[in-house]
Amino acid sequence: MVKRTLYNFSFVAGLLLAFAFPAHAAVLRLSPASATFILGSTFDVSVILNTEGAAANTVEAELHFPPEKLQIANPSLGKSIVQIWASPPTFSNQEGKIYFIGGIPTPGVNTSEGIVQSFTFRVVAPGEAKISFGPNTSVLANDGLGTNILKQTSPALFKLLLPPAQGPEVFSPTHPEQGKWYNDPNPTLKWTAVPSSQGFSYRIDHSPSSAPDAIVRTADSEVTFNDLESGSWYFHVREKAGGSWGGTSHYAVNIDTQPPAAFGVDVSPSLRTTEARPILRFFTTDARSGFDHFEVKMVPLSTGPGDSSFFFEASSPYQLSGLKPGRYEVVVRAYDKAGNFRDESVTLTLLSSRFQIVSPEGVDLFVIFVPWTVLLPIVLALALLFVIVLVAMWVRHRHHLTHAFWEDIKNIGMNKNRSQNDGTHHE
Repeated sequence: MVKRTLYNFSFVAGLLLAFAFPAHAAVLRLSPASATFILGSTFDVSVILNTEGAAANTVEAELHFPPEKLQIANPSLGKSIVQIWASPPTFSNQEGKIYFIGGIPTPGVNTSEGIVQSFTFRVVAPGEAKISFGPNTSVLANDGLGTNILKQTSPALFKLLLPPAQGPEVFSPTHPEQGKWYNDPNPTLKWTAVPSSQGFSYRIDHSPSSAPDAIVRTADSEVTFNDLESGSWYFHVREKAGGSWGGTSHYAVNIDTQPPAAFGVDVSPSLRTTEARPILRFFTTDARSGFDHFEVKMVPLSTGPGDSSFFFEASSPYQLSGLKPGRYEVVVRAYDKAGNFRDESVTLTLLSSRFQIVSPEGVDLFVIFVPWTVLLPIVLALALLFVIVLVAMWVRHRHHLTHAFWEDIKNIGMNKNRSQNDGTHHE
């Protein structure tokens, strides 16, 4: 009877908790989730809501897009499940950001494919473009409590291509992928030629849609540019054949020769600690190709320059483990998407005891660490200096010291004789 009562109580409590605290259910996604578009074209992206059986009355969304590749052409179009705009859609083509808050009166909306809002984008540069939801995104339940039931958001990834070649087919042995970044500032471009070719006109600039002039610049089908500055470059070439100029072909070259921004490496709890598993924290950015990943290397300072330590990929925060007491150089290497990297390092001291001063590597004076390779020569030099000072003092004062020595010996002898005489007298 007691067990049945407890079971009924648990069942009722579970139902009450389920109604009081509804499970996160809603999903926001972008449609289409992926596609390929041509430079200069426009395309629509819709925010789709799936409440998964729950009733929702408010949708807040923050979207981010790369403004160097996409621009908003139309911020609002088509139908929407939203009936009240608490914050109408706003956008910034400079920051690459869209934001809005929309509401649906009671009883709210229960949908699996509800269009919240749609936007039209224009392709302004080739490459890959990701549109994703930002942190200020939520779906509120129609429960009178404003419960956020958003469970998941899904981004969209698009490939943005240059227009199809209208002239020679262009390729590059040094920069073979147009959507990829390279740290080589000396690209070589090659292109095809027809048998009746009379020459080519070409140019390279920062505009994806430029066209070369109608002047033959070369009869070759290859060109190399040297020391181009970092950025997105576009090569344009057209061919003259049979007395007429053909169409223009375009080729994108992305160059980044600068490493990621300088950064710091923070160690918790401190750079000198008895904690066997300290935590590293680090962060950086890259202004051109974008940050790619971090790598970490631990160099035991007791092994000298010939250590066999190696880099391994890591993310911040990273907790170290398996380290013995000693001193280590912690090297954190940051890579960008072009393969450039920057190293930052700190010296970590792991102690077996908080009051440990002497270690196999040297002496830790709390404010400064002195390795044996430095300390021993200093001690030997001080000892030698002390000996030299003593010898110099002896040479300078040897006559006085010799005289004083013999005087002391003489006084000792006289005192001894006097003591003996005093003893004989008393007898």
